[in-house]
Amino acid sequence: MIEIIWSNVYRVSYTQYFLFTCLVLLWLLGGYFISRLAFSVVGRESLPIGFGLGWLLMIVFTNITSHWVNLQGACFLSTMLIFVTGVLLFFSHKPTESLINDWWKAFPPFFLLLLLFLLFLRINQGLAIFDENYNLPIVSRIAAGDVPPHFPFDSTQPLAYHYGLHLLAGAAVSLGGVSPWLAFDAIRAFTHAILLVLASFWFYRQTQHLWASILAAGLVYLAGSTQWLLLLIPLPWLEQINQAITLTNTAVESGSTLAEVLLSQWKIDGLGPISYPFAFVNALFKPQTLALTSSGASVGMTLCLLLLLDQPEKKALQNILISLVLASIALTAEYLFGILALGSLVVLILETLNKKTFHLIPKAAQIWLPALLLAFTGGGVLTGFIQHQLSGLVKGTTGALSNGLQFTLLWPPVLSTLYFGRLSLFEWKTFLLSFILIGPLIVLFPLSYLQIKNPNKPANFLEQSIFYGATISFAIGLVVGIQDSEGGITRLLDSALLGVLILSVPTLFRFWIKGKRSLQSLIAIWAVLVCMSGMLTFGINLIAIARPQTTYYLRGLDLIFYQRYWNRLEPNAQVFDPDPARAIVVFGRSSGITASDYGKWLPKWKQMVASPDPYRLAFIGYTHAYVENKYWNQLDNNLKTLWQEPCVKLLDEQRLNVEYRRFYDITRCH
Repeated sequence: MIEIIWSNVYRVSYTQYFLFTCLVLLWLLGGYFISRLAFSVVGRESLPIGFGLGWLLMIVFTNITSHWVNLQGACFLSTMLIFVTGVLLFFSHKPTESLINDWWKAFPPFFLLLLLFLLFLRINQGLAIFDENYNLPIVSRIAAGDVPPHFPFDSTQPLAYHYGLHLLAGAAVSLGGVSPWLAFDAIRAFTHAILLVLASFWFYRQTQHLWASILAAGLVYLAGSTQWLLLLIPLPWLEQINQAITLTNTAVESGSTLAEVLLSQWKIDGLGPISYPFAFVNALFKPQTLALTSSGASVGMTLCLLLLLDQPEKKALQNILISLVLASIALTAEYLFGILALGSLVVLILETLNKKTFHLIPKAAQIWLPALLLAFTGGGVLTGFIQHQLSGLVKGTTGALSNGLQFTLLWPPVLSTLYFGRLSLFEWKTFLLSFILIGPLIVLFPLSYLQIKNPNKPANFLEQSIFYGATISFAIGLVVGIQDSEGGITRLLDSALLGVLILSVPTLFRFWIKGKRSLQSLIAIWAVLVCMSGMLTFGINLIAIARPQTTYYLRGLDLIFYQRYWNRLEPNAQVFDPDPARAIVVFGRSSGITASDYGKWLPKWKQMVASPDPYRLAFIGYTHAYVENKYWNQLDNNLKTLWQEPCVKLLDEQRLNVEYRRFYDITRCH
């Protein structure tokens, strides 16, 4: 009970919370004016689209300005830039009749957005899966002033990671006073809520049917691969397939054979009251109900926003704003950035060859040159990758990039999965497994092609870019992998499938309207097949609302220390903790150099954990130590005696029954 009570406590006054809310409202208002006046968005769509546009612009501007000012200043400057841009557009345009008369139409979908946000926030508060021990330390360090952020387990290294949502979550912690776990839950919840609203807007534009657009948004949110069909495969077949695959990732924890795994619960940290049946947790292309990672539902949200902003003829201002949206993708989902860049290049080449004209080049340059410049210099995975490659060229070396990307060629082609390894497409056993996983989704590629070739509408640049980029990237993902990560490339495959799924839905609607009952039945069966995993996992997500949690490595006593000490130690303080992620979240300070990459703990660090000599810890830079009872009880008596030396000062101790936490100052142990 104490964990639930403390997890909802704020750290600051209502005044600070009110000021942060005002900043959010200002960037919402700025985004509203920009969407209405720069992109001529209709009144009904204007507030959600404006909020989404302002959201992504905040990520870009905050990231840029944080290179010169602190996080609070960067957020303020970014908000003012968005708001002033919207105001200048307002005064530079003559107020149109629609702007004056239909502004109120935006409130019903905006209130729906808020209700969905509250629903997904409650769901996220009940779940703490997908590497929370990596994401929350990033949020805590950003909130404490580490911007541009560094790798949380080695503060000497830049953070080659998609930290866009972490940046906004850190701002919510620093300016709004909420806890890192609540801020991160809220930021990801927003991406889910606005994905559904923006998707319904775009589908309504394509179909002009309200209920069809709502059902289409639900389809996009629930659709995933059909791994659950493996439950229908005869056991002898499963045994033969099992001999041809290697269980990886959390599948290893869930069972020893494919048949056993499929009948097991998914074993992963941070689950709610009920675990997911493993058969419905897809090894490739998870439904958006499981988009609970560091990027949330940013991929789908951004794709829908780009489709809504995409117009046949754009002015320079529109192109620049779209470029900034693309730059935000480099900080939230770099694999989607690559998909869109590749697709735009293909569209540019095809347009130039087919029409024998170069008129598309200036438009493409306005959209992509600023985005590429920001992506390669602003921070994140792409910046780290480019800097690593340039450094290798200068030095003539090809060393590994800490927490970055290293690609490898896969031949013959394989389908990379999260839990079954790399599946050969030339062996019948693994090909059968691959077909069961994504077979029903292959139809998305021809369906999305029919959408961009629809003669009844103009072929928009970004819509074509999504199709060509997703199709080619999916093919590339069959022959390219990430070194030391068999399932790492699945993010590229997932994003590609989500892109063609969104483009395919209008074509499905046209088939439904014009087709016979047999075709309609076939579409309905297909929709049920691909949505089954999403429907089941969404139901389990709803159950998680009943039991909110912080995260799986924080307890009630840790939350007391968070309330007392977060961001109150000296800026250069380093806190030793056998669980480094916990110390970073609780205190907002570095835990020292503990890993070369996520989960790859250094041998020296393991030795320190096994033998925590306070003199040695102080010598290498630690100023404090945070110790729990289970760890303390494992130490031998000689080590415990060292922690009784006069140079070790016990700053605080908290107890709850047999559990306790101790916080030491070891600065004098030199």
